[in-house]
Amino acid sequence: MKWFKEHRVAINIVIMVLFLFVCIGTTSQGRAYTTAPEGIIRNTTSPVERVLYLSSQYVKNLYDFVVDLPFLKAKNEQLEKELNEAEIKLANYDKLTQENEELLKLLDFTKENSQYQYISASVVSVDPYRGFSLVVINKGSNEGVKKDMTVILSEGLVGRVKEVSNGTSKVLTIIDSTSMFNGISVKSKDYIRITGKDDQSMLKGYADPEAKIKKGDIIVTSGLAGVFEKNIVVGKVKEIKADAGRLEKILTIEPSIDIEKIDKVLLIKR
Repeated sequence: MKWFKEHRVAINIVIMVLFLFVCIGTTSQGRAYTTAPEGIIRNTTSPVERVLYLSSQYVKNLYDFVVDLPFLKAKNEQLEKELNEAEIKLANYDKLTQENEELLKLLDFTKENSQYQYISASVVSVDPYRGFSLVVINKGSNEGVKKDMTVILSEGLVGRVKEVSNGTSKVLTIIDSTSMFNGISVKSKDYIRITGKDDQSMLKGYADPEAKIKKGDIIVTSGLAGVFEKNIVVGKVKEIKADAGRLEKILTIEPSIDIEKIDKVLLIKR
């Protein structure tokens, strides 16, 4: 009651305005014109009428939004689900495409190098303590894998089999610091001793101080000492330094493959 008393004047004005609306609407029905008093009232009250109309539209729109909110939420969740499914399908497609390309490369390599027999395998894990220096493949003695078999990709040398079990094998990759083998420069024909490096991204090579080897030369396996078969690509010379104390040239060699991205590999049968 107190609120009505405090706002009595405003309430009376609203009632009068509404009463005038009703009167004008009733008396002007059927007439094509309005009287002067009706026109004055219309002109005076039209702003109020517009405010009331806009307010009602706002309330209606707000009501419609609130009513539609559960539907919009469900629709948004459905769209997010469909988007996630599409992204997963695209990722799987890209993976299958990449695997198919790798298999085609390996197939072409085996055709071009038919002097060897091969066992195909996939990398299933890496050593938790030595990283990509030591990887595990999904083939073992049951599939004919033997210790010291050479492991390759179509792009080049991966490493050699170090341990063999029935269904899996461990491969020591060329980036391991204990890896050691002989290579040769395709261009200069200089022989090089090659080892892994501690940073596991490059290889280290040692050549005669009179060697004609240059930066950018391609290095392949020499076949000496029987560690690896001959003429398998190892990598490219990135840097050459002279070591007067050791009377030899020290090379930094970039491997032809990215060990951390290998998936499908080939083992050369012996």
